[in-house]
This record gives sequence, C-alpha cells and structure tokens, in this order.
Amino acid sequence: MSFDTRVGLALAVALPLQLLPWVQMTRHHAVLQWSALAIVAVLAIGWAARRFRLPPYVVLAAQLVAVAAATWAGVWLLHGREQVRRLPELPGQGLDFFRDSAAPLFPNPGASLLIVAGVALVAVLADWLAITWERPAWAIAPLVALHLVVALGLTTPTIFSEFVLLAAGIALVLAAASPWGANARPGRRATAWLVVLALTAGAIGLTWVTARFVPTFEPRSASEPLQMSDPSLDLKRNLVQGSDDVVIRYTTDSPGGTYLKLASLPALSAGGFALSDVRVATGRMPAPPGSPPGERRTTRIEVGEFASEWLPVPYAPTSFDAPGEWGFALDTLDVMAMAGPERGTATEGISYEVTSLEVRPDAATIGQAGSGGAPDRELTTSLPNDLPMRVRELAHEVTEAAPTPGAKAQALEAFLRSDRFTYSTAPSTGTGDGLATIDDFLFDSRTGYCEQYAGAMAIMARELGIPTRMAVGFVPGVQEGDAWAVTARDLHTWPELWLEGLGWVAFEPTPSRGDGAPGTGGAEAPPESAAPEPGVEEPTIDPTVPEEPEVPEPTATPVPPAQEVVTTLLPWLVVALVVGLLGLSALLSPRVLRARRRTQRLAGTGDARVDTLSAWEEVREVVGDLRLSWPDGSPRFAAERLVPSLGGDERAAEALRGLAAASERALFDRSENYDLPGTWADEVAAVTAALTAQARAQAQSHQRRNARPRRAARS
Repeated sequence: MSFDTRVGLALAVALPLQLLPWVQMTRHHAVLQWSALAIVAVLAIGWAARRFRLPPYVVLAAQLVAVAAATWAGVWLLHGREQVRRLPELPGQGLDFFRDSAAPLFPNPGASLLIVAGVALVAVLADWLAITWERPAWAIAPLVALHLVVALGLTTPTIFSEFVLLAAGIALVLAAASPWGANARPGRRATAWLVVLALTAGAIGLTWVTARFVPTFEPRSASEPLQMSDPSLDLKRNLVQGSDDVVIRYTTDSPGGTYLKLASLPALSAGGFALSDVRVATGRMPAPPGSPPGERRTTRIEVGEFASEWLPVPYAPTSFDAPGEWGFALDTLDVMAMAGPERGTATEGISYEVTSLEVRPDAATIGQAGSGGAPDRELTTSLPNDLPMRVRELAHEVTEAAPTPGAKAQALEAFLRSDRFTYSTAPSTGTGDGLATIDDFLFDSRTGYCEQYAGAMAIMARELGIPTRMAVGFVPGVQEGDAWAVTARDLHTWPELWLEGLGWVAFEPTPSRGDGAPGTGGAEAPPESAAPEPGVEEPTIDPTVPEEPEVPEPTATPVPPAQEVVTTLLPWLVVALVVGLLGLSALLSPRVLRARRRTQRLAGTGDARVDTLSAWEEVREVVGDLRLSWPDGSPRFAAERLVPSLGGDERAAEALRGLAAASERALFDRSENYDLPGTWADEVAAVTAALTAQARAQAQSHQRRNARPRRAARS
C-alpha cells in the first residue's frame, strides 16, 4: 500500500473522530454526519487525482470544488431548496448566529454552511500537509484545530475521553506514515511503531494523572452513577407542617431577592414530573443554554437545618464556591453533591457564594418569542398517551387568541392566576402533579397548591408544543435588613418554558406567591370574575388573555446604510481573501514543493541504501518534470536508455550510470556488506543539468522548425 493511500485512510478516520465531541456544541447532529462525509469526499478526490499524476495545484482545485459542492448539497439536504436560493446571505447569518447563541446550538442554515465548509477546508489542509508536502507530522495541527473547537468553545473543561480521541487520531496518522512494505527495514519499522505507541501512551497517561490530581483540568465523574432523590417528594409536607424557623439566609445584589433552585424535573409520566438521567461534570460551568447576555449577580448563602444533596442556587449559575465535592448537570446546571456517605446532608450548615446570570425579559419580549431550538426537545415536549382529552382541548381554547408560543405561555399563566382557581394546602387538596390530579384540579376541585398550578401550566404548554420542565426550589423569602430569610414553608415548584432567544424562562402561575416570577417578573393576575357554578364538570372557558403589547412586528435593529453595506459585504470579502490566498499558493506551491522534496531526498538520512534509492527517485522525478518518458526495466537498463537525452555530456552520463548501478545494488543486494556511499547530490545535479539543457535545446529547435513555414507563407 502506497504512502498516500495509507495516510489518506488514516486521515479519513482520524478527522471524523474529532467531530464526535462536537455533539456537545450542537443538537443538529445531521450536520456533523454530513461534515464527516465531506471529509471523506475531499480525501478521496485527492487520492484519485494523484492516481492520474495530476499536478498538485490541480489536486487542490479539485478538492476546493468538492468543498463547495459538499457545502451546497449540505444546505440543500439539511435545510431545503429555499435556503440554497439564499446562499449569499447565509455566511453572514451564520456568523451572527454563532455570536448571539450559546451551546448547544439548534439547527441554522448559516451555521450548517460554515460548519461543513470549515471542516472540509480543514480536511484539505490536512491532506495538503500530510500527503502533498509529505509532512504527516504536520497533520497534527488540523486534528488539534478540530479538537480545540470544543475545548475552547465550551466553558466546561475537556473531558478525558475527548483527549483520548485526539491522541488516537494522531497515533493513527503517525503509524500510517511509518515505514511499510518490503523496502522498509524491520528494525526501522519496529522502532517507528514503538515511538508512536510510547508517545501516545505517555500523552494519555500524563493526561490521566494530571486530571486525577489537578481537579480544574477536566471534569471528574463519580465512579458509579449517582442516585439522586426527588426534592419535590416532601413538598406538601414542608408547606403544611414546615416550621417558620429560618433554614436559609442569603444576601444578593439581585433586586427583590432571588429564587433558589434545587433541581429540574424534565421527565413526565402519568404519575407526574420526575428527574431524568443527566451528564454530570465538575470544574467550570458552561453558559446557560439559549440565554442572551444578562446581569451578573452575586449571592452569598448560609444554610442552617436544611439537609439535601441538592445545592440551592439562583438560575443560571455560572460559578460557585462551596465546601465539599459538588458537580453540576451539563444540561440543567443543577448542582449536586458528588461523593461521601453523608451526601444526603451535604448542604447542612455550610456557607458558599454563587455567581449567576440573571435574565429577566419583559412581557413584550416574551410575547414575541418562539419556541424553537430547545435542547432535549423530545424529552421536554413528550406527553403520556393517557392525558385526558379535555386537558388537551383546554390548552388550545385558553390560548386560541395568542399568536406566538411566548404569548401562549403568558395566556396560560394568566388563566391559572385568575379567580377560577383557589390556592390551598388543606389535607383534602390533591397531592403531586400526576395526570389525574391535574385533571381534577382543572375541571373539578379547581383547588390546589404550587404543584398543581405549575404542573397544569407545564402539561398544557407541552400540549402546545412548548418545551417545558418543572423546577423545585425556594421562593425569595422575607427580607430582613440587607439579608433574606427563607423557611421550610418557602419550598416551591414552578414551570420553566423554553423560548427561542431567551433560553429557559421561569413562570409563576401560583397566585399565592405574588406577581414576581423567578425569571420574568411575572404576569399580573387578570381582574376577578364571577366564580363558576359548582357542579359544572367543564368550565365555560372565557380566558382573559393579556392584551398584546402595541409594538411593531419583530425586526432586526435598523443599521445605518454604510454599516449595512459593510455588514453585508464583510463575509464575502473574507471569502474573497481566502480564495485569493489559496489561488496564489496554488500558483507558487508546485515549484516550492518540488524544491523542498529535492532538498529532503538529497539531505541524507545516514542509511546509504535509503539515500541511494532517494537520489534515484529524484532523477526519475526530474525526467517526469521535463515531460520525458521513463524507460522500463532495472535502473542500469533505464540509465542506458536515458544517456542519449543527456546531450553528449560524458560527466553526466558517468554520474547516471554510477547512480543506477548503486541503486540496483541497494535494491537487490540485501547483504550486510553494502559499502557504497549514500551521498549523490553532485551526481544528481549533473544529470539534472544535462537533461534540462538537452530538453531546452530540443524545445527551441522545435520552435524554430515550426516558425519557418509561417515566415515563408507571409513572404
């Protein structure tokens, strides 16, 4: 198997391997699969072009055409024909999308174009470095570049398995580039493989040791799955039987105090909302998914007699400093105790500080928001098959006049905060947020506490296609001077709805908790209306939907004309610059590459056999450069057939014959007493000069012969 085939196959495996960690960056996994296909296509076209002995710049041009075709086809297949018609706009749209979005990203045509094109161009670079330039070690740079997209793009530390993928890719390329075949001496081949294995094992081992003893280097996970308790199980008991003793005190620079969240409950079954499996990490926390830039808040918390494995923190936490071993869920940012027999009481008696990002969109912003791009959308929109039909119908009837998912969420919140329902924690009130309890709350008893209010809003929002999860934690409590006091009775649950451009937005449908929702500022309850007559099974729905704010249709912020032109042209100026540089390199690179290859072959390795054969290969390539045919047969036979092409230069003929004889001996004499020199730079220079001079003389003679008939015709 030839060098370019081996290295090309290694790159076709190693480069897609580096895309596996990208699933943390985007939920649009199809674009990653298409990018992997683009890598394979670029490398395959490069391999095929070299089989036809095309010049390097032609190979590069073919690969760039493949990049353009893969990008165009990817946009069409992933986003539809309509997006292809908007192709000139997509690079700018993609750049804006990357700037304004947080991981994990949802599908976007501009982002898909940039991802596929960028990954394919990295494959072109890797192919160019490793095969065209014959520098396979330099191909480590493109592999590292793909790895760094996740390492630097996410604020979470690189996990150990991702580094192993990088190390495996590098080892594969280096192993493919090591000596193979019959011409490779067994000792050199074994040494090369041992070096590759030693370097790979050393890198992985050093990383593992560093990760073990330097906790901030990478997230560490527990040696076995953590079994977390559902913090909502004793919710009603705390509301009814909880004492008025303060269990948490905190100070914060957030006006009006802050909700302290314990856990998210995204899974829904007939029995109600519950925890789901999550990925847990330690170290730096990632940016809250989907959230725009918000206010940085600092909260200092002291916990008294409250024992839990969940750490109360404001949403969305960006960092925390608490005693003990704590981790966080990558998807929900819930903070939980990681280890130790006393994990269930990890919060008791501790003090800590939390920095959080506070996003409080106003009612108008929420009313205009869509619900696209949610992470784990399948989980957070699923509904049990046995959800009563009248609950489904009620959700649509209440929100019939609302034009957007955000407005529908506001309508549900206002409906539940109306006087149609009564807040109560009496023993006769239903418990939990199961489907039967919610059905009874909405149509029969119309009496409940926070679980029923929040559960009803969350279930009806899912019926409308809005991703929703339940949050469990504490309401802000009571202000006492500069601090806030929270009791066990302040344990609470509320729904969080995903809104496009805002991320997870908290709503407060429970009227007893005031007008301030943890993330939005809440929606005021509508005016009181007559209570429904008892005994009516289904209420006559006349929901009070909040009036739509008198705002213009959502548009982008106006841009002055000059700035608009710059914003529109900037991506294409960058593309033009890149294409120009590639074109310039294509024009200049063949001569540069040829000179580098000649220098490398004649520099000498210390192995006389290898150096002799490298010199003979250089003569063979010189013949190809001059568009001469290479004679068949052994080196000495080929040399005799080439002597007439030297133009009678006896010194060059002697050098050619001597090099040919040494090459035959290097090929076929495998004894240990090979005593010929390995330095042939002078001989190769003499042969090259003679061949070049003769080729030029023949070309000039051909031009003169062609010029005579034309002059005769003119006379």
